[in-house]
Amino acid sequence: MRRALLVHHGLNFERTIPVYLSVNPTLFNNVDYNGDTCVVSVDVGCETQEWSYNEDDAWLLVTGASSPGDNASVSIHVAVNDTGSLRQGTVTFSSPDCDDVIVTINQLANPV
Repeated sequence: MRRALLVHHGLNFERTIPVYLSVNPTLFNNVDYNGDTCVVSVDVGCETQEWSYNEDDAWLLVTGASSPGDNASVSIHVAVNDTGSLRQGTVTFSSPDCDDVIVTINQLANPV
């Protein structure tokens, strides 16, 4: 979702900075059961726009993420799947005044 943030510079100058959150890709299918690293790109409206993430599952670990910033490369490390079944996890990215973006990871089961 794109919105605009009005910024005042001095007494008579204003400019509009686009405010948005884009994460690509948002789906990883058939991630190896031995674990892997999935990389996403986080794009926001400007270099000072704050954003954050939340690993919604304990077997996912995000690294390389920094905020504020634009055009960030973020790694999602997927742990070994020793559950014996397929599993699905998510990482949620957020930024003020923007809709959340959810990255879904579907990991294969160990073929025992």
